[in-house]
Amino acid sequence: MSSFNLLQLICLLLPVAALSGWYLGKRSRQVNNLKNETLSSDYYMGLNFLLNEQTDKAVDAFIRMLDVSPDSVDTTLALGNFFRRRGEVDRAIRIHQTLLSKPNLTTKQRNHSLLELAQDYMRSGMYDRAESLLLEVTNTVGNQLEISLRSLIDIYEREKEWDKAIQVAIRLQEITKQSMGKEIAQYFCESAELAWSKGKVKTAFKYLKQGLQHNRNCSRVSLCEGNFEKKLGNFKNAINAYKRIEYQDVTFLPEALPLIIECYEALSEHQDLEEYLDYLLRHCPSISIVLAHAEKVKEKIGQERAAYFLANYMNRHPSIRGLKYLIEFHLSRVVGEVRNELLMLKSLVEQLVQSKPVYRCGQCGFASRSMHWQCPSCRQWSSVKPIQGIEGE
Repeated sequence: MSSFNLLQLICLLLPVAALSGWYLGKRSRQVNNLKNETLSSDYYMGLNFLLNEQTDKAVDAFIRMLDVSPDSVDTTLALGNFFRRRGEVDRAIRIHQTLLSKPNLTTKQRNHSLLELAQDYMRSGMYDRAESLLLEVTNTVGNQLEISLRSLIDIYEREKEWDKAIQVAIRLQEITKQSMGKEIAQYFCESAELAWSKGKVKTAFKYLKQGLQHNRNCSRVSLCEGNFEKKLGNFKNAINAYKRIEYQDVTFLPEALPLIIECYEALSEHQDLEEYLDYLLRHCPSISIVLAHAEKVKEKIGQERAAYFLANYMNRHPSIRGLKYLIEFHLSRVVGEVRNELLMLKSLVEQLVQSKPVYRCGQCGFASRSMHWQCPSCRQWSSVKPIQGIEGE
Protein backbone atom coordinates (compact mmCIF):
# COMPACT_ATOMS: atom_id res chain seq x y z
CA MET A 1 0.00 0.00 0.00
CA SER A 2 1.38 3.43 -0.92
CA SER A 3 2.22 5.98 1.78
CA PHE A 4 -0.58 8.20 0.45
CA ASN A 5 -3.18 5.43 0.82
CA LEU A 6 -1.83 4.62 4.27
CA LEU A 7 -2.27 8.23 5.35
CA GLN A 8 -5.81 8.22 3.97
CA LEU A 9 -6.55 5.03 5.85
CA ILE A 10 -5.24 6.35 9.15
CA CYS A 11 -7.30 9.53 8.79
CA LEU A 12 -10.33 7.41 7.99
CA LEU A 13 -10.06 5.07 10.95
CA LEU A 14 -9.02 7.52 13.67
CA PRO A 15 -12.66 8.49 14.38
CA VAL A 16 -13.32 4.89 15.36
CA ALA A 17 -11.08 5.30 18.37
CA ALA A 18 -12.90 8.48 19.37
CA LEU A 19 -16.28 6.83 18.94
CA SER A 20 -15.04 3.93 21.01
CA GLY A 21 -14.19 6.21 23.91
CA TRP A 22 -17.54 8.01 23.70
CA TYR A 23 -19.41 4.72 23.49
CA LEU A 24 -17.60 3.18 26.45
CA GLY A 25 -18.08 6.26 28.61
CA LYS A 26 -21.86 5.90 28.46
CA ARG A 27 -22.01 2.51 30.13
CA SER A 28 -21.18 0.85 33.37
CA ARG A 29 -17.63 -0.24 34.09
CA GLN A 30 -18.49 -3.93 33.72
CA VAL A 31 -20.14 -3.51 30.29
CA ASN A 32 -17.57 -0.87 29.41
CA ASN A 33 -14.67 -3.28 29.89
CA LEU A 34 -16.38 -5.95 27.79
CA LYS A 35 -17.12 -3.59 24.89
CA ASN A 36 -13.68 -2.00 25.10
CA GLU A 37 -12.04 -5.38 24.77
CA THR A 38 -14.23 -6.44 21.82
CA LEU A 39 -14.15 -3.14 19.94
CA SER A 40 -10.43 -2.66 20.38
CA SER A 41 -9.79 -6.19 19.18
CA ASP A 42 -11.84 -5.76 15.99
CA TYR A 43 -10.51 -2.28 15.36
CA TYR A 44 -6.83 -3.11 15.68
CA MET A 45 -7.27 -6.43 13.96
CA GLY A 46 -8.96 -4.74 10.97
CA LEU A 47 -6.27 -2.08 10.82
CA ASN A 48 -3.55 -4.71 10.97
CA PHE A 49 -5.16 -6.72 8.16
CA LEU A 50 -5.38 -3.62 5.98
CA LEU A 51 -1.76 -2.70 6.55
CA ASN A 52 -0.79 -6.22 5.53
CA GLU A 53 -2.99 -6.12 2.41
CA GLN A 54 -5.32 -8.81 3.82
CA THR A 55 -8.31 -6.81 2.68
CA ASP A 56 -11.04 -9.46 2.97
CA LYS A 57 -10.12 -10.21 6.57
CA ALA A 58 -10.04 -6.46 7.28
CA VAL A 59 -13.57 -6.08 5.91
CA ASP A 60 -14.77 -8.94 8.16
CA ALA A 61 -13.23 -7.27 11.21
CA PHE A 62 -14.79 -3.88 10.56
CA ILE A 63 -18.17 -5.43 9.83
CA ARG A 64 -18.02 -7.20 13.22
CA MET A 65 -17.27 -3.84 14.78
CA LEU A 66 -20.66 -2.62 13.52
CA ASP A 67 -22.44 -5.16 15.73
CA VAL A 68 -20.52 -3.91 18.76
CA SER A 69 -20.70 -0.17 18.04
CA PRO A 70 -23.68 1.02 15.97
CA ASP A 71 -22.23 4.52 16.27
CA SER A 72 -19.48 3.58 13.81
CA VAL A 73 -21.92 3.55 10.86
CA ASP A 74 -20.59 6.79 9.38
CA THR A 75 -17.01 5.60 9.65
CA THR A 76 -17.92 2.29 8.01
CA LEU A 77 -19.63 4.18 5.19
CA ALA A 78 -16.43 6.12 4.67
CA LEU A 79 -14.47 2.87 4.69
CA GLY A 80 -16.64 1.49 1.89
CA ASN A 81 -16.14 4.73 -0.03
CA PHE A 82 -12.39 4.31 0.48
CA PHE A 83 -12.46 0.83 -1.08
CA ARG A 84 -14.51 2.08 -4.04
CA ARG A 85 -12.03 4.85 -4.74
CA ARG A 86 -9.23 2.28 -4.67
CA GLY A 87 -11.11 0.29 -7.31
CA GLU A 88 -12.06 -2.53 -4.91
CA VAL A 89 -15.75 -2.22 -5.73
CA ASP A 90 -16.75 -5.73 -4.66
CA ARG A 91 -15.57 -5.04 -1.13
CA ALA A 92 -17.32 -1.66 -1.09
CA ILE A 93 -20.55 -3.36 -2.18
CA ARG A 94 -20.22 -5.95 0.58
CA ILE A 95 -19.70 -3.28 3.25
CA HIS A 96 -22.65 -1.15 2.10
CA GLN A 97 -24.95 -4.16 1.70
CA THR A 98 -24.10 -5.24 5.26
CA LEU A 99 -24.91 -1.76 6.52
CA LEU A 100 -28.30 -1.84 4.83
CA SER A 101 -29.11 -5.12 6.56
CA LYS A 102 -28.82 -3.46 9.98
CA PRO A 103 -32.30 -2.82 11.46
CA ASN A 104 -31.27 0.09 13.69
CA LEU A 105 -30.23 2.56 10.97
CA THR A 106 -31.75 6.01 11.02
CA THR A 107 -33.48 7.27 7.86
CA LYS A 108 -30.51 9.49 7.13
CA GLN A 109 -28.05 6.61 7.57
CA ARG A 110 -30.15 4.32 5.39
CA ASN A 111 -30.39 6.89 2.60
CA HIS A 112 -26.66 7.48 2.82
CA SER A 113 -26.03 3.73 2.62
CA LEU A 114 -28.38 3.40 -0.37
CA LEU A 115 -26.59 6.24 -2.12
CA GLU A 116 -23.15 4.74 -1.48
CA LEU A 117 -24.27 1.32 -2.70
CA ALA A 118 -25.74 2.94 -5.80
CA GLN A 119 -22.37 4.58 -6.44
CA ASP A 120 -20.75 1.16 -6.11
CA TYR A 121 -23.11 -0.30 -8.70
CA MET A 122 -22.52 2.64 -11.05
CA ARG A 123 -18.77 2.11 -10.75
CA SER A 124 -19.36 -1.54 -11.71
CA GLY A 125 -21.56 -0.60 -14.66
CA MET A 126 -24.68 -2.11 -13.08
CA TYR A 127 -26.85 0.90 -13.87
CA ASP A 128 -30.21 -0.86 -13.48
CA ARG A 129 -29.44 -1.76 -9.85
CA ALA A 130 -28.08 1.71 -9.15
CA GLU A 131 -31.18 3.31 -10.66
CA SER A 132 -33.59 1.35 -8.41
CA LEU A 133 -31.66 2.39 -5.29
CA LEU A 134 -31.46 6.03 -6.33
CA LEU A 135 -35.18 6.14 -7.10
CA GLU A 136 -35.82 4.91 -3.55
CA VAL A 137 -33.71 7.78 -2.17
CA THR A 138 -35.52 10.35 -4.33
CA ASN A 139 -38.82 9.37 -2.70
CA THR A 140 -37.58 10.89 0.55
CA VAL A 141 -36.68 14.43 1.55
CA GLY A 142 -33.17 14.97 2.82
CA ASN A 143 -29.63 16.03 2.16
CA GLN A 144 -29.08 13.11 -0.23
CA LEU A 145 -31.88 14.10 -2.63
CA GLU A 146 -29.82 16.41 -4.82
CA ILE A 147 -26.94 13.96 -5.01
CA SER A 148 -29.27 11.09 -5.95
CA LEU A 149 -30.94 13.17 -8.68
CA ARG A 150 -27.59 14.11 -10.19
CA SER A 151 -26.53 10.46 -10.09
CA LEU A 152 -29.76 9.47 -11.86
CA ILE A 153 -29.05 12.04 -14.57
CA ASP A 154 -25.58 10.55 -14.97
CA ILE A 155 -27.11 7.09 -15.47
CA TYR A 156 -29.72 8.30 -17.97
CA GLU A 157 -27.06 10.15 -19.96
CA ARG A 158 -24.91 7.04 -20.16
CA GLU A 159 -27.89 4.88 -21.07
CA LYS A 160 -29.18 7.52 -23.53
CA GLU A 161 -32.61 7.59 -21.86
CA TRP A 162 -33.24 11.21 -22.73
CA ASP A 163 -36.90 11.43 -21.66
CA LYS A 164 -35.98 10.29 -18.15
CA ALA A 165 -32.99 12.63 -18.08
CA ILE A 166 -35.27 15.55 -18.95
CA GLN A 167 -37.76 14.68 -16.18
CA VAL A 168 -35.07 14.36 -13.51
CA ALA A 169 -33.25 17.50 -14.67
CA ILE A 170 -36.47 19.52 -14.41
CA ARG A 171 -37.04 18.20 -10.88
CA LEU A 172 -33.44 18.99 -9.92
CA GLN A 173 -33.90 22.50 -11.28
CA GLU A 174 -37.01 22.96 -9.14
CA ILE A 175 -35.42 21.89 -5.85
CA THR A 176 -32.03 23.63 -6.32
CA LYS A 177 -33.38 26.77 -8.05
CA GLN A 178 -30.36 26.46 -10.38
CA SER A 179 -30.95 26.46 -14.12
CA MET A 180 -30.55 23.15 -15.95
CA GLY A 181 -31.63 24.72 -19.24
CA LYS A 182 -28.29 24.07 -20.95
CA GLU A 183 -28.46 20.35 -20.22
CA ILE A 184 -32.20 20.00 -20.89
CA ALA A 185 -31.86 21.65 -24.31
CA GLN A 186 -29.13 19.15 -25.17
CA TYR A 187 -31.34 16.25 -24.11
CA PHE A 188 -34.09 17.52 -26.40
CA CYS A 189 -31.55 17.74 -29.25
CA GLU A 190 -30.56 14.13 -28.63
CA SER A 191 -34.23 13.14 -28.64
CA ALA A 192 -34.79 15.11 -31.85
CA GLU A 193 -31.93 13.40 -33.66
CA LEU A 194 -33.18 10.00 -32.49
CA ALA A 195 -36.73 10.79 -33.67
CA TRP A 196 -35.40 12.01 -37.03
CA SER A 197 -33.44 8.78 -37.52
CA LYS A 198 -36.71 6.87 -37.05
CA GLY A 199 -38.53 9.00 -39.61
CA LYS A 200 -40.56 10.91 -37.01
CA VAL A 201 -40.11 14.33 -38.61
CA LYS A 202 -42.83 16.24 -36.73
CA THR A 203 -41.70 14.81 -33.41
CA ALA A 204 -38.11 15.83 -34.16
CA PHE A 205 -39.11 19.46 -34.78
CA LYS A 206 -41.30 19.39 -31.68
CA TYR A 207 -38.32 18.35 -29.54
CA LEU A 208 -36.19 21.13 -30.99
CA LYS A 209 -38.86 23.69 -30.17
CA GLN A 210 -38.98 22.44 -26.58
CA GLY A 211 -35.19 22.57 -26.37
CA LEU A 212 -35.21 26.21 -27.47
CA GLN A 213 -37.79 27.01 -24.79
CA HIS A 214 -35.38 25.78 -22.11
CA ASN A 215 -32.31 27.47 -23.57
CA ARG A 216 -32.71 30.09 -26.29
CA ASN A 217 -28.94 30.28 -26.66
CA CYS A 218 -28.50 26.63 -27.57
CA SER A 219 -26.70 26.75 -30.92
CA ARG A 220 -27.14 23.00 -31.35
CA VAL A 221 -30.90 23.45 -31.64
CA SER A 222 -30.41 25.85 -34.53
CA LEU A 223 -27.83 23.60 -36.17
CA CYS A 224 -30.13 20.58 -35.92
CA GLU A 225 -33.11 22.55 -37.19
CA GLY A 226 -31.08 23.84 -40.13
CA ASN A 227 -29.90 20.32 -40.96
CA PHE A 228 -33.44 18.95 -40.87
CA GLU A 229 -34.81 21.75 -43.06
CA LYS A 230 -31.92 21.36 -45.48
CA LYS A 231 -32.58 17.64 -45.85
CA LEU A 232 -36.23 18.43 -46.55
CA GLY A 233 -35.22 20.88 -49.25
CA ASN A 234 -36.45 23.90 -47.29
CA PHE A 235 -33.28 25.91 -47.91
CA LYS A 236 -34.64 29.31 -46.83
CA ASN A 237 -35.83 27.89 -43.52
CA ALA A 238 -32.48 26.18 -43.11
CA ILE A 239 -30.60 29.44 -43.69
CA ASN A 240 -32.75 31.25 -41.13
CA ALA A 241 -32.06 28.52 -38.56
CA TYR A 242 -28.31 28.50 -39.20
CA LYS A 243 -28.11 32.29 -38.98
CA ARG A 244 -29.48 32.24 -35.41
CA ILE A 245 -26.18 30.73 -34.28
CA GLU A 246 -24.47 34.11 -34.67
CA TYR A 247 -26.58 35.47 -31.81
CA GLN A 248 -26.56 32.30 -29.70
CA ASP A 249 -22.87 31.40 -29.72
CA VAL A 250 -20.81 32.93 -32.52
CA THR A 251 -17.93 30.50 -31.91
CA PHE A 252 -20.09 27.79 -33.52
CA LEU A 253 -20.87 29.83 -36.64
CA PRO A 254 -17.97 28.28 -38.62
CA GLU A 255 -19.68 24.90 -38.11
CA ALA A 256 -22.75 26.16 -39.97
CA LEU A 257 -20.99 28.29 -42.59
CA PRO A 258 -20.39 25.55 -45.21
CA LEU A 259 -24.04 24.50 -44.85
CA ILE A 260 -25.24 28.09 -45.26
CA ILE A 261 -23.18 28.38 -48.45
CA GLU A 262 -24.69 25.13 -49.76
CA CYS A 263 -28.22 26.42 -49.15
CA TYR A 264 -27.57 29.77 -50.86
CA GLU A 265 -26.04 27.99 -53.84
CA ALA A 266 -28.96 25.53 -54.02
CA LEU A 267 -31.24 28.58 -54.29
CA SER A 268 -28.86 30.24 -56.80
CA GLU A 269 -28.83 33.32 -54.56
CA HIS A 270 -25.17 34.15 -55.16
CA GLN A 271 -25.53 37.87 -54.57
CA ASP A 272 -27.25 37.32 -51.23
CA LEU A 273 -24.44 34.96 -50.23
CA GLU A 274 -21.78 37.55 -51.06
CA GLU A 275 -23.62 40.17 -49.04
CA TYR A 276 -23.91 37.80 -46.10
CA LEU A 277 -20.19 36.94 -46.21
CA ASP A 278 -19.38 40.67 -46.36
CA TYR A 279 -21.56 41.20 -43.30
CA LEU A 280 -19.83 38.40 -41.37
CA LEU A 281 -16.42 39.72 -42.37
CA ARG A 282 -17.27 43.08 -40.81
CA HIS A 283 -19.03 41.88 -37.67
CA CYS A 284 -17.54 38.53 -36.65
CA PRO A 285 -14.48 37.62 -38.75
CA SER A 286 -12.79 34.23 -38.39
CA ILE A 287 -10.48 32.25 -40.65
CA SER A 288 -13.40 30.10 -41.89
CA ILE A 289 -15.31 33.22 -42.93
CA VAL A 290 -12.19 34.77 -44.49
CA LEU A 291 -11.46 31.61 -46.50
CA ALA A 292 -15.05 31.41 -47.72
CA HIS A 293 -14.89 35.06 -48.73
CA ALA A 294 -11.56 34.48 -50.49
CA GLU A 295 -13.11 31.70 -52.56
CA LYS A 296 -15.84 34.07 -53.71
CA VAL A 297 -13.25 36.74 -54.55
CA LYS A 298 -11.35 34.13 -56.54
CA GLU A 299 -14.47 33.17 -58.52
CA LYS A 300 -15.50 36.75 -59.19
CA ILE A 301 -12.26 38.70 -59.60
CA GLY A 302 -9.46 36.18 -59.84
CA GLN A 303 -6.94 34.15 -57.92
CA GLU A 304 -4.37 36.93 -57.56
CA ARG A 305 -6.86 39.26 -55.92
CA ALA A 306 -8.03 36.48 -53.59
CA ALA A 307 -4.44 35.77 -52.54
CA TYR A 308 -3.87 39.47 -51.86
CA PHE A 309 -7.04 39.63 -49.75
CA LEU A 310 -6.03 36.55 -47.74
CA ALA A 311 -2.44 37.71 -47.25
CA ASN A 312 -3.67 41.10 -46.02
CA TYR A 313 -5.89 39.44 -43.43
CA MET A 314 -3.17 37.02 -42.29
CA ASN A 315 -0.75 39.88 -41.83
CA ARG A 316 -3.00 41.01 -38.99
CA HIS A 317 -4.33 37.61 -37.91
CA PRO A 318 -1.84 34.74 -38.56
CA SER A 319 -3.42 31.35 -39.21
CA ILE A 320 -2.04 27.92 -40.10
CA ARG A 321 -5.16 27.11 -42.12
CA GLY A 322 -4.86 30.42 -43.91
CA LEU A 323 -1.23 29.71 -44.75
CA LYS A 324 -2.22 26.39 -46.32
CA TYR A 325 -4.75 28.06 -48.61
CA LEU A 326 -2.34 30.88 -49.44
CA ILE A 327 0.25 28.36 -50.60
CA GLU A 328 -2.37 26.68 -52.78
CA PHE A 329 -3.27 30.02 -54.36
CA HIS A 330 0.38 30.61 -55.34
CA LEU A 331 1.12 27.09 -56.59
CA SER A 332 -0.63 27.67 -59.92
CA ARG A 333 1.51 30.75 -60.58
CA VAL A 334 4.98 29.28 -60.22
CA VAL A 335 7.03 26.53 -61.88
CA GLY A 336 10.32 24.74 -61.42
CA GLU A 337 12.24 24.78 -58.18
CA VAL A 338 9.99 27.37 -56.53
CA ARG A 339 6.95 25.19 -57.16
CA ASN A 340 8.70 22.16 -55.67
CA GLU A 341 9.59 24.16 -52.57
CA LEU A 342 6.01 25.37 -52.22
CA LEU A 343 4.74 21.79 -52.58
CA MET A 344 7.09 20.70 -49.82
CA LEU A 345 5.96 23.60 -47.65
CA LYS A 346 2.32 22.77 -48.35
CA SER A 347 2.92 19.15 -47.32
CA LEU A 348 4.52 20.24 -44.05
CA VAL A 349 1.67 22.64 -43.28
CA GLU A 350 -0.93 19.94 -44.06
CA GLN A 351 0.81 17.54 -41.68
CA LEU A 352 0.82 20.25 -39.03
CA VAL A 353 -2.89 20.98 -39.56
CA GLN A 354 -3.79 17.29 -39.44
CA SER A 355 -1.86 16.77 -36.20
CA LYS A 356 -3.55 19.63 -34.39
CA PRO A 357 -6.89 19.36 -32.54
CA VAL A 358 -9.78 21.42 -33.86
CA TYR A 359 -11.91 21.54 -30.71
CA ARG A 360 -11.12 21.97 -27.03
CA CYS A 361 -13.18 21.70 -23.84
CA GLY A 362 -13.25 24.94 -21.86
CA GLN A 363 -13.73 22.99 -18.61
CA CYS A 364 -11.07 20.28 -18.61
CA GLY A 365 -8.95 21.01 -21.69
CA PHE A 366 -9.90 17.84 -23.58
CA ALA A 367 -8.89 18.28 -27.24
CA SER A 368 -10.18 16.52 -30.33
CA ARG A 369 -10.41 16.74 -34.10
CA SER A 370 -14.12 15.91 -34.00
CA MET A 371 -16.99 17.80 -32.41
CA HIS A 372 -18.55 16.54 -29.16
CA TRP A 373 -21.62 18.21 -27.68
CA GLN A 374 -20.80 16.48 -24.39
CA CYS A 375 -17.15 16.38 -23.40
CA PRO A 376 -16.00 12.71 -23.27
CA SER A 377 -13.62 13.58 -20.45
CA CYS A 378 -15.45 15.79 -17.93
CA ARG A 379 -18.95 15.03 -19.35
CA GLN A 380 -19.94 18.71 -19.39
CA TRP A 381 -22.39 19.81 -22.08
CA SER A 382 -21.63 22.60 -24.58
CA SER A 383 -18.10 23.01 -23.23
CA VAL A 384 -16.28 21.72 -26.33
CA LYS A 385 -15.85 24.52 -28.87
CA PRO A 386 -13.73 25.33 -31.92
CA ILE A 387 -10.20 26.37 -30.97
CA GLN A 388 -9.43 30.06 -31.48
CA GLY A 389 -6.11 31.64 -32.43
CA ILE A 390 -3.34 30.82 -34.88
CA GLU A 391 -4.11 27.07 -34.81
CA GLY A 392 -7.88 27.49 -35.07
CA GLU A 393 -10.42 30.16 -35.92
